[in-house]
Amino acid sequence: MENEQGVITGGIRDWKGLLRDKSPKVKMQVFVALLVLSTAMTFTQYGFIGIGANGDYLCYVLGLLGPLTAVALLLGKGSGALFGAISGAVLYIHAHLQPLDLFEHSFVSSLSSVVLYGCMGFLLGVAFALALRKNPTGVRRAAYLAIACAGMSVIVTFAFFSNGVLAISTSSAPVFRSAFDQATASAGLMQAAGVMRGLEIQVLFDAVLMACVCVATDVILRWQQKTMGDASVRITFGGQLLTITILVFCIVQAVSFVVTTRNAETQSLDKMRVELQYLDGELNNAILHKEKIADTLAPYHLNDEVIGELTSSSGVEDILEGYNLGDGTVIVFHGNTVLCSYNEAYPVGASMDELFDTRQTGTLEELAETGRLQEMIYSTKKTGGDVSRMNFSDVQLGYMYARKSGDYYLLMAMPSSMVFANRWAIVSWTSVMAFVLLVSMYVFATRLLSKDVVSPIDRTNASLAKITSGNLDEVVGENDSREFSSLSAGINETVEALKGLIADAERRNENDLVIAKRIQESALPRTFPPFPEIGTFDIFASMDAAKEVGGDFYDYFLIDDRTLGLLIADVSGKGIPGALFMMAAKAMIENYLSTGMEPAEAIASANRRLCANNDAGMFVTVWAATLDWQTGRLTYVNAGHNFPLLRHGQGGSWEWLKEKCGLFLGTFETAKYRQKTLTLKPGDELVLYTDGVNEAFDPDEEEYGNDRLEAFLAAHADVHPRELVRSLRSDVARWADGAEQSDDVTILALEYGVAPEVTGSITVPATLEHLTEAMEFVTGELERRLCPVGAQNKVEIALEELFVNVCRYAYADQEGPGEVTVSYAYGTKPSSITVELRDTGVPFDPVEMDDPTKPSSIQEARIGGLGILMVRRSMDDFAYIRDDDANVVVFRKGW
Repeated sequence: MENEQGVITGGIRDWKGLLRDKSPKVKMQVFVALLVLSTAMTFTQYGFIGIGANGDYLCYVLGLLGPLTAVALLLGKGSGALFGAISGAVLYIHAHLQPLDLFEHSFVSSLSSVVLYGCMGFLLGVAFALALRKNPTGVRRAAYLAIACAGMSVIVTFAFFSNGVLAISTSSAPVFRSAFDQATASAGLMQAAGVMRGLEIQVLFDAVLMACVCVATDVILRWQQKTMGDASVRITFGGQLLTITILVFCIVQAVSFVVTTRNAETQSLDKMRVELQYLDGELNNAILHKEKIADTLAPYHLNDEVIGELTSSSGVEDILEGYNLGDGTVIVFHGNTVLCSYNEAYPVGASMDELFDTRQTGTLEELAETGRLQEMIYSTKKTGGDVSRMNFSDVQLGYMYARKSGDYYLLMAMPSSMVFANRWAIVSWTSVMAFVLLVSMYVFATRLLSKDVVSPIDRTNASLAKITSGNLDEVVGENDSREFSSLSAGINETVEALKGLIADAERRNENDLVIAKRIQESALPRTFPPFPEIGTFDIFASMDAAKEVGGDFYDYFLIDDRTLGLLIADVSGKGIPGALFMMAAKAMIENYLSTGMEPAEAIASANRRLCANNDAGMFVTVWAATLDWQTGRLTYVNAGHNFPLLRHGQGGSWEWLKEKCGLFLGTFETAKYRQKTLTLKPGDELVLYTDGVNEAFDPDEEEYGNDRLEAFLAAHADVHPRELVRSLRSDVARWADGAEQSDDVTILALEYGVAPEVTGSITVPATLEHLTEAMEFVTGELERRLCPVGAQNKVEIALEELFVNVCRYAYADQEGPGEVTVSYAYGTKPSSITVELRDTGVPFDPVEMDDPTKPSSIQEARIGGLGILMVRRSMDDFAYIRDDDANVVVFRKGW
């Protein structure tokens, strides 16, 4: 047996050939196919191919060794022995039923067929096991197989020659006895009649034949094993059909050869019958003429010697005078003795027993009684009856037919070259026609397969590829046959069922994500101002997830009666995993800071906890701080997070806080952290953010960048936290211009030394009847804050214009009015009011509307757009953002 590397490990006796791992069905198919090929070769004279040169030598290429070699290599020595025995049996049967040449007729026996080929199959299997025992590769593998074939060629040639010598030495045929006597009388049998040269040529040709079969079989098998599973139906079917076509062609050729041979024998028998019938008449006439002469001479009482001399010219011995049968022979026997002959190889006076091996041909009486053709050894050389002058090149297989005429026998013989003169021409034309027909059928069958099977399969696979890539709207429409109709219907039904399951899963997932988002939102503080009773700082934050739930988070909380804890963080993952890790990290950091730990110690403690339970390999960047709101002392740690910006005073310049205090959390348990301290002054404002801000991409994949962020903050240096966060979110959204949000956007702003903004909110139906209610809600706050009349009028005009826009356009595609939420935030230093309108209607960005151009005439004036222009020009800030499914419009007016 062989291991997975192909090396024989269980001994040569366990080797089962290259197909050892194949199923019994495959092995049987290979065995039967090669047996059909071997049988066809036997019946078409390719089992033995005689070659020679001017009679100098005679040898045979044993074509039957080709299939035998393939079986021994593929199926091992046991199958090789069985195959050889069966092939030899077929050869033996054929040699007795329809011998094709002199060798097959005279030398094929059970020893030279069944035994010889059975032994060769076994020995070939052993030789191949030895050659491949270490699984050689490449040229070495081919060389080892060739060496094994060469050794077997020597053995089979020796056995072949020995069998021939044995057959010749025991034959009673004169020509064989003469050849054997000539050979043994010379310097030696191995040097006689070019025997040695013939054996050398036979060894060479047989070795080349077997080596070519071995190497080709091994290469094809290895290629087939290498490409197994990758071959298309067209290639697989084409290969199988080609094998069947070749076998059918071999069978057709063999049948054609047999039928042609039988027809030639029948035609020759008919011809011999006609010819002998004619000669029988001539012989009878000659005998009657002789009898008349004898009757005429009877009255003269001549003695028998004189009468014999007078009747010797009566014509009986001369009936073949002028008769021409080409290479054929006619012999007239009187009793068992040759009276006259057409061929000098059969001299007058010779007996039947001297000229033929009557053990094979039978006696003249038996030949005449059977009335059929009989094989014989036929000599074409004019030897004058001297058989010692005959050689193998002078004789061939022949056919004889005998007819009895009184005391005489007429025997006609024809050499096989004459009997089968037209056989190869007939077989060749038949083979050509069969070849053309089979090739046409092969081409037609492969094209039919391609059209009716492969092409529909390819189209079905193309549809399946689209389906598997996510296009569930693809429909398979192969309906040319019942099978493909059923397959198409099954696939389409499966896809529909899959779509239903996906829809159900998406609905469940959406519900789960909605719940997860609500949980995440509830975990983040969203009440502003969070601590209205504390008048020394104002804070505002927002988080917009790239997915339904995100990995960013912010937090702020009171540690004691004078200390505020705040932080912002960005988890490496997104979606549900990032949200879960975010919740864990947020809780740990808040817990440690709430105990009164210094920020550096709290971050280090949280890092150790996160590393200990971080099988997913996630990490989080964190900026965390504590603020003493009475003194302005800010102590912070930057653990791998984006650098925040600090504004110095109301309307002052911005500064990057670029200190690095340690690595991000969740990777190295022993990471060290240090903290920094600074003192905030009244009017200072701190902006924290995640990389979803500065790494936001526009449709051309250009980043928002730190420079653009710094420029935006410089332009909004006098804005309080709520308006600053909202405006920055809006500016980032405008920059993205519809490009997919690649990361969570989280912003937190804290302004020190100012009171928190006063806020209010009201939700009303988006109808014009509720405009007054919304207006009174905002103007009431303006009046309480002593807003100047001019500024108040501008706020009222802006609110009215935007509220009317929502009423008219936001819910135009649905039945019934939607809702609109109006919120405000009042801030001091300087005094300002920020108004927000939120609706869930169709997306609409009034900020991006083009300014109306001045018309050339009243007819060209465009309706709409002037109100938005008024809002844009009269307000200090005007921003829009699409927040989930909501339109959010914000404007600010200060005084």
